Amino acid sequence: MKFATAICATLLALATLLSSPAAWAEQPDPVSVLKSLFEARNSKNVDAALALFADDGTIVNVVGATFSGPDSIKGFLQNTSAQSGRYELESVRSSHNTVTWTDLVTNPVYEKIGVAPVRVAGEALIEDGKIKSFVTHFPPSSLAKFRQACEQEGCEAPKADGVLIAGQPCFRFMANANAQTQRVAWPQGSSEPAGR
Repeated sequence: MKFATAICATLLALATLLSSPAAWAEQPDPVSVLKSLFEARNSKNVDAALALFADDGTIVNVVGATFSGPDSIKGFLQNTSAQSGRYELESVRSSHNTVTWTDLVTNPVYEKIGVAPVRVAGEALIEDGKIKSFVTHFPPSSLAKFRQACEQEGCEAPKADGVLIAGQPCFRFMANANAQTQRVAWPQGSSEPAGR
């Protein structure tokens, strides 16, 4: 009986310690994790960026493509590093373990078609200092920039004519980007935007 009482007391003390502010202070702040990811991406450090993701982490990019698990996420990060992109965080908000942000993205493709920088909005779920999910989309103002680059003006060819954006012809890219924004901004069953 004394042994069982001792175990219960130990478990209670451990639970109290883990729920204390000091225990939570040891957890990396979700915003600092996100900032570390942007720093790693800007310095083209794929390994440092990958280390910030949970083993079961997922990325959903601006055209709705999903990358799950270390190998898939590493491929995505290597591809975006090869594009020589620059990611400048604008606004960052955190609520518990969810971080939302906007950033400005500049890369050679966006510069070539005259839309750089492009604003991207995102939301990440960060648990125990690791990114579990990282979902991005274009706000309407960015979609409008791409639409203008894709459309023909008068007799001139569109700026994006023949240019692959995220590996896709402009109109397919636009369709996928619009669909991703709709999925994120108006979740299924919702009649209102999700507050982004």
